[in-house]
This record gives sequence, C-alpha cells and structure tokens, in this order.
Amino acid sequence: MFWKYNTTSSAQIDSLLSKEDVSLNEVMDSEEIINECRGQNKNLIDFLLRPEVITELVTLTTKEPSIELNEKTRFKYPNIASELLTCDVPAINERLAGDKRLLEILYTFLENESPLNPLLASYFSKIMGALIAKKTEQNWLSYQFTCLQVLDFLKARDTFLPLLIKHLGTSAIMDLMLKLMTQVEGPEMRQNILNWLDSQEIIQKLVSLLNPQVEKERHDNVAQLFCDFIRIARENQRNTSERPDPDPLLNTLESSDTVSLILSQIFDGEKCESSIVGGIQVLLALLDVNQSSINDESMDVEQKQRIVIVVTEAICSRLKDFHDLLKNPPKQTSIVTTAGQLEPPLGNTRLQVIRLLAAIIPSNHTRLYDELKALSTFPVLLDLFFVYPWNNFLHTQVENCILAGLKASVNIESTETTPSSFCKHLLEECDVIELILDAWKENDAQQQDGKCIRQGYMGHLISIMNKFLELCSTTSLGQYFKDLKPETAKNLETFKDTTLAAVNADQEKLLAGVHPNISLENSDEFGEAPYSQSNIMQQQIYSQYQMQHLRSQYIDVYSGVNDDAFNDGDTLQTIDNPSDINFDLSENDVVQRDDIFKQVCAQNINTLYDGDEQIIDEKDHTFQTVIEKQGDQNEEMYSSDSDDGSPSGDDNMDVDPWSSPKPDPWNTLANATENSSSNWADFSTAFVDVSAFASFNKDAKECSMNEQTESPPVLQNSESSNDPDGSPSVNRSASGDHKFEAEAKPQEGEKSQTTGLFEGDLPKPEEKQQNNAEAVQADNTEKV
Repeated sequence: MFWKYNTTSSAQIDSLLSKEDVSLNEVMDSEEIINECRGQNKNLIDFLLRPEVITELVTLTTKEPSIELNEKTRFKYPNIASELLTCDVPAINERLAGDKRLLEILYTFLENESPLNPLLASYFSKIMGALIAKKTEQNWLSYQFTCLQVLDFLKARDTFLPLLIKHLGTSAIMDLMLKLMTQVEGPEMRQNILNWLDSQEIIQKLVSLLNPQVEKERHDNVAQLFCDFIRIARENQRNTSERPDPDPLLNTLESSDTVSLILSQIFDGEKCESSIVGGIQVLLALLDVNQSSINDESMDVEQKQRIVIVVTEAICSRLKDFHDLLKNPPKQTSIVTTAGQLEPPLGNTRLQVIRLLAAIIPSNHTRLYDELKALSTFPVLLDLFFVYPWNNFLHTQVENCILAGLKASVNIESTETTPSSFCKHLLEECDVIELILDAWKENDAQQQDGKCIRQGYMGHLISIMNKFLELCSTTSLGQYFKDLKPETAKNLETFKDTTLAAVNADQEKLLAGVHPNISLENSDEFGEAPYSQSNIMQQQIYSQYQMQHLRSQYIDVYSGVNDDAFNDGDTLQTIDNPSDINFDLSENDVVQRDDIFKQVCAQNINTLYDGDEQIIDEKDHTFQTVIEKQGDQNEEMYSSDSDDGSPSGDDNMDVDPWSSPKPDPWNTLANATENSSSNWADFSTAFVDVSAFASFNKDAKECSMNEQTESPPVLQNSESSNDPDGSPSVNRSASGDHKFEAEAKPQEGEKSQTTGLFEGDLPKPEEKQQNNAEAVQADNTEKV
C-alpha cells in the first residue's frame, strides 16, 4: 500500500513531537498520525513505544468512555488508538506481545459483564487478531515471536475459553474465536492450538449454545461460526500442497456423536425457532460435501460418502421430530401480504426442514426412504406446496424433493419395469401426477372464470411435468406408470401433446422474435442508413465535432488561421473519391523518367571510374555511400577553377554507408527547375545497385591505362566510338560539350550491359576551351 513505501515524514508530526510536554491526545488530533504510523515514522514510533503512552493506548481500547462526552467524538480516541496498535509495525506488535502487563489490560476487557460494548469489542478483537493472524507482508520470525507469546498467555488463563463462549453473542468475539480456530499459521503452531482447543472440548461447548434456553444472539452466532469453520477448514485441507495433518476440530464436528448432540440440543426442550434453524444450518454445512473444496481423490470420495452417511443416519433417528415440525412448527404471528393474510405463515423452521430433506433424499439411503414412507412425509410436503401458492422458496424445495425422490429411485441403466418401493410410494400412494393435473385444471378454470389469477406454483408444475416425462421416456419408469395407472397415463399423454406442448412452445418463443445476443451483422432488415453524401456538409459536421472537443486555449491559438496555408499539395486530401484517380503515366512522363534514370546511372559510373579500386573491392559499400562521400570531390574534378586532377577518395571511406536514408531517385524531377540555375544536377541522394555494373569494373580500369599512351581522341557527336578490343573511348561533340561514354565489353556467356549517357549538366564550352585533351590526359595520368 502507499503508506508502506512513503518515506517522507510530515513536518507537522515532527514539529509536534519535538515539544517536551506533548500529550497523546495532541498527537492523535493530527490528521496524518495513522499514515505516519503505517509509514513507520521513527519519531512517532519512538513516542508511541513509551511505556506510559502505549499503556494509555491499550486502556483507551478497553475502557468505555464517559457518557458525558459528546456522542459524535466519544469514541474518537479509542478508534484512533486501535488503528495505531494494529498498523502492522513490528516494534508495536512485539511490545504488545512481550509485555504481560499490556496483555493483562487487554484480557480484563473479557471479564466485563454481558453484553459487551460492540464497538469496544471490535477494537479488542482487532488487536488480538492482529497478534494471532499473520499478515501478508509480515516478517515470519516477528509473527512467530508475537503469536507464540500471545497463545501461551491465553492458554495459561483457565477462564479464557469460558469468557469467549460467554460473550459469543457479540459478533466481534465470534470473529476472534474463528481466527483462533482457522488463522494461526505454521503447521506446528496451528496443530498445537487445534489440539489444545480440542482437548478443551471447544466443539461440544459451542454446540451446547444451541440449547433453546440460550439467547437468540448466541444461537445465530454459533451457527454462523460452525458454518464458516467447516468451509475454511476444508479449504485449508484442499490448498495444502502436502498431505495435511488431520484437523481435530473438524473431525470432532463431523463425527456421529457431535451430530447427535446437535439434534439433541434443538429437539430436547421447548421448540425454539432460532435454535432449530441454527442446528439445521450446521447440518446443511456438513452435508455440503459435493460443492465443497474436498479433492476428488479416492480417499476424499470415501470421506465424502462417510460424512453424508453419518449425518443421514443421525437425521433418520430423529426424522419423526422433523416430521412433527412440518405439522406443528413453533408459533408464528400472522403476516399480512399483498395476496392476503397468512395465518399461520409457513415460517423459517418448516422451510429449513424441507431444505434438509431435499439435501438428504438424493443419498439413496434405504432407511431414510422407509422412514419417509412410514411417516407419510411427502403428502405433507405436497399439501404445503398448494396451501402456500405464493411462496416460491417452498415450491423450489418441494420440487427438488419430488425430482430427487424419482431420480434416486430409478436405475437409469436398468431395463426392469419395476422401480423401487419409494417410487411406487410417490406415484401410487402420494398421487403426485394426479395432484399436478388437478391443480393445473383448477388454475385454467379460475382464469376462464374471469378472475385472471395464475397461481404462483404453475412454473414449478411445468418443470416437474417436463422432467417426469423425460424420465418416463429414458427409463423403465414410463412403462411402469402405464401398467400401474393406465387411465392416468392416457390422460398424461393427451396433456403432453396438447396443453403442455402449447405451454412449452410459448415459453420457447423469444421476446420480439429475436434473441438479444444474436449478431445482426448479416441482417438486411434495416437496410442502409441514409447518410448525407454532401462533402461540404460532412466537413461542416466534422468541424463542429472538433470544436466541441477542443479546449478553449487551442481555439484561441488557431482561430483565424487559413487551412490553405498548411496545404502541402497532397492531392488525396482534397479529392472526394480517391478511387477515381488515374495513376497512368503519359508517354512524355515515361521518357522523362528514363532520362533521369540514365543520368543517375552515368553519374554513378563516373564516380566509380574516378574513385579508388577499394570502392569496388569492398562489397559492403553501395553507390549511395560512394555518392555521399565524393560529392565534394566531383565538384573539384569538374570545376573550371581546378585542373590538377581528381583527389583520392580514400580519406572519405570511413563514412557510415547507412548514415542516411535511401530516398526516391524520382524526386529529382521535382527539383530539376531549382538546380537548373547552377547548371549542376545534384544526385547525392540517388541510389543504384552496384551489381548492375559488376562487369564494367575491369574494362573501365583498362581504359584508363590505355588512354595514357594514346593520342587525344577526336570528339564526335553523341554517338559512341568503341575500339576493336571493346575498350571505351572519350569523344568530343562539335559544340564542345563533353560527353563520357563507357561501355563494358561483354564476357563470354554474359549479356552486354551498356550504361546510359550522362549529359546536360557539365560546364559550358567556354569554361574549358583550352587544352581539353591535355587536361584529360593529365587527369588520367594523375589517376594512374
């Protein structure tokens, strides 16, 4: 949490603690005191650990404030004191656990008479629980130190458990008891405390609180305590990686003696609804093994069956008492409802009894079925079903009882036509099907008479009939029912094909004809929405949308700005339908594109010819690298002010060949007009694959060597002149413009690769009219 990592301290707390005579109340009046304590402010912790201060804190949580104080601020300081003592500060925990004087002050709170102040009881339970239960980030050694000392102190007090039982009517004390039974960590410590509690017969003492003579609050709390303990104890067994040690308290509670003791407490004596309901809730928690977290291993399955059998056997011995509760429940006052006055109402006692029967009937326990038949319990259940037509809680449980009885009595894999005796009891003696058909007819008659009142149990009757007919079609129950009651079976078949079929068809209909979760992506029901096709209208709507979501300062900054000023010429931004654009190039564009490509190729050839051999030998370099390195060198070579020959490019080879991106060479067209004024074409960003000129390298070098011994060549018009041996020559046009043509002699078996001509961007004739041939020869000599 935030305060656990907040290392900054409050200046207010530090300045307050710097006073010599500061009181505890003054410190607790600070708004930041709890956060500072959780942040373990050293000055504050040292102040709270003073003997007189920590004693006053403990006393505040156990002593009831004066009634003369304002009710709004009466429990202010006790509340702050409990928060300070439970901030999970190791120093405070160790001081509380290690000082018996402080533990004695806490313990004296339990010695007060009942009922305890619920607020102070919550403070006491919170402090003791913080010392017993381990927090997530608490140091293990610190927890062991505090927990062991507290447990030893409590076990040394003979009155501790009796005082807890005495005050169990207070919910906070019940929470402390649950923590003591379930939240002690560490296998050894947990087993020690559980064994100690079991030796003190804590389960039997808690069961005794279900006696009708005990007050209702303790009935409710002890039932809740048992239910929570059963759930948590079974969860702990499941979550243990290794085979857990047996829980002595859980084993005692699941034993037949304890179950019999629970039944004795709720039935021996006068009928008390809180006692009976609490006992039944504990029995239901014990029977809830299928939905509990017990593993599905063979040993655990056997344990489940053992628990169910133990509880069912104990209930069978007192089934007559449960049957009497259905007929003669504890007295209830009449209740006025919107459907009329209920006198007497069903009551929670009878509802819980029926829940218990619905839980044990699926067990296929023979003795249970015999007891139910002997007591005629099912006719009583059916009578309650129809007497209280608006109690759906009752209807649900009775439906579960009927279906569980039918399913548990029929062997689905058997082909025999004789179901069990309990199934015969339901169909022959209880007349379940006849009662349902008669109730259905009565309901239809009431609706036809104009009363238009549909009974509240009709939905449950539909469910019972559908499931019964399903059993008849899949098991031997159908044939048995036809043989047992042929007339009823015939009426049932007619009812199935007419009334029930119509009801099921109505219930299967979807509201509005379509399930709301079905996707309508492929549906053409709604057609296309009539969206406006006006581009101006769409732009206006979008502008309004932007204005609604822009903040005012942005609107002020950009107001009055013309959007055309930011238009970069992108045609696609102003075209209504981009799909209609024609991207075909005209013939002139294609020719112009080819000329530009030839210029780029010639520029790279010239660069290769004038460069060093290392450019070609190092395959890792590209033309892009060469062009970027020798941009300045080309300038000097062709400049009218420099006739000294080309400089060497060796010094520039350290440039990173990937230092700049590879732009589109066709962008030269867009910049042609800008470069025309300087008569120089800038191809420094062009890129050409070196593999296109691989065969040219050797012949170009030989040409350079041959030109040193030959006479100055004759310049011709832009036609190329090749020597017999295939070496390139340098020509001069009539106008005096220089053109360089290099053609590689094709090797045997290879295709001839001829580069384009580089022309148009060299200096004017008047800039180099003198000694052209000598300059070229001197240049070549310098290269060699």
